[in-house]
Amino acid sequence: MDKKLNKSILNKAVQLLAQRDHSSYELTQKITFFFAKKQLSLDEGYHEQLTKLKAEIQNVIEYCINQKWINDEQYIEKYIVMRANKGYGKYKIAMELKQRGLPTDLSQQLLQMSDINWGNLAHAQLIKKLKQIKQKNNDKKQKGIQFLIARGYTHDDIKTAHNLLT
Repeated sequence: MDKKLNKSILNKAVQLLAQRDHSSYELTQKITFFFAKKQLSLDEGYHEQLTKLKAEIQNVIEYCINQKWINDEQYIEKYIVMRANKGYGKYKIAMELKQRGLPTDLSQQLLQMSDINWGNLAHAQLIKKLKQIKQKNNDKKQKGIQFLIARGYTHDDIKTAHNLLT
């Protein structure tokens, strides 16, 4: 019985990984939700079943990591590039990675090591948003700053973007 359940968990993990890359935390959450949904919460042994299920899922996740199907460091690197290409800054990307259950220290380290020019990226986003900022128009300038802050850029990146405009 355990072998069959373990195999069905592995099949679900492979199915999810075939669709796209997942972090270990993300994959654990999806598989747990999928299988916990199938069990009735009214059953008397629900909590014991759920604990056993989580242990089996953890074994499958460790197996996937050993097989190099899951690599959180690679996932973070790809995620940083993907979100930076969509115009988001360091703070926003770091927050999203934390929400995805990835280690904060590893995320910060990889963000610092990335060869992305955040100031130029902020400048490109600012130009795209406002087309051209007039220095005399403080309202437009303030909207540009707020836009970049919402996008997760650092104050240094925002200063660089404004300096590139002048």
